[in-house]
Amino acid sequence: EVRGAATGVAEGPLRIAAFRSAAAHLLPVALARLTARHPGVRPEVAIVREVGRGTAGEVADGRADLGIATLGGTTPLPGDLLTGDLFEERYSLAYPAGHRSPRDLPLIDWDENCGSYTARWWKQQDWLPRATITAQDDSVVLSMVAGRMGMAIAPQLTLAGAPAGIEVEDLGPRPPTRRVGYVTTPAMAGSLAVRTLIRELRAAAAPLRAA
Repeated sequence: EVRGAATGVAEGPLRIAAFRSAAAHLLPVALARLTARHPGVRPEVAIVREVGRGTAGEVADGRADLGIATLGGTTPLPGDLLTGDLFEERYSLAYPAGHRSPRDLPLIDWDENCGSYTARWWKQQDWLPRATITAQDDSVVLSMVAGRMGMAIAPQLTLAGAPAGIEVEDLGPRPPTRRVGYVTTPAMAGSLAVRTLIRELRAAAAPLRAA
């Protein structure tokens, strides 16, 4: 039983749904600290595309105890989930290193949930062409950019794992952003393991909030 609130000791499986870049760059530190405090907890991480109901849908449907999700998006969160912000990440322009006119390159894109502000920003950019290539994974998009196939608009966590051969350009004083946070159910919010994980996720996200 993963709750452990009464005994002060958590143990058992803890199911986490996260989109790829959050799983790669937030979860390792947070889970290392969690399991150091509660060695009996066994994290089970599912990588879920942040499209449609995304990670929040996994929590609402009972397949995950906590999800790392895009908040404030154009797709409403399902159910009566509890949410909290971890950080807000900026989008930037990623392009092949050394290219002199990156905004003239073809656009490579992937489907993902984004905030309403980002959706409005995107529609207002006359210079952005329609995507010529669409992938299902942001790491594939970056590999294509590094392969000099085009440019991409990518968020901070995605760019943290950018391969060699990519340069990044700021998108101005009011760039598109997305809110990244956690979602859980009222029942699981009382779980000691979930509460500890949320605390460690906030600690792991602190450098991103300061950036």
